Amino acid sequence: MATSEAALMGVEGAASRDHFAALGRILGPTWSFTHWRRRPPPDPVNALLSFGYTLLTREAVAAVELAGLDPAVGYLHEMRRGRPSLALDLVEEFRPLIVDHLVVGLCTRGQVSPTGFTTDTSGTTGCRMDRDTLRVFLAAYERRMLTAAHHPTAGRRVSYRTALTVQARHLADVITDRAPAYTPIGRR
Repeated sequence: MATSEAALMGVEGAASRDHFAALGRILGPTWSFTHWRRRPPPDPVNALLSFGYTLLTREAVAAVELAGLDPAVGYLHEMRRGRPSLALDLVEEFRPLIVDHLVVGLCTRGQVSPTGFTTDTSGTTGCRMDRDTLRVFLAAYERRMLTAAHHPTAGRRVSYRTALTVQARHLADVITDRAPAYTPIGRR
């Protein structure tokens, strides 16, 4: 158990590094993915991950606002002007379940290929999806958000999109002392 915020961030950093290294091994040499880099995404997998995380963050902002919370006031992500820190905190538990799962599936099933991307060689815009790849990604993202999974506090199966809203409300309950502790969706 981490005893300070710095220790917690160190554990999170190490776990993240290991997670993305494993993702690279799963995807194999075809995709040449070694680690996550955001701005600009240098390769197709980073382009998929970054776009998926952006979509998920927008949905988390809406869920946090629906729960009556300020998306800018987070507890794990540093607060900066214009940054939805609380929404980013909420996204952390959903990234592997939604976006990472989706990207691995699209890549390993051959639904997208490295040829469906354009990379800017000047390094300013990075790697971008072509229209067909974008269309495939958005359709798969929507299907994933509508996928039902068991929700621990709801006690029933709900879509991932609904789970995001339920988790935001659960977080609001914890913050206002209406619930004793936060239970992430992955816990049973």
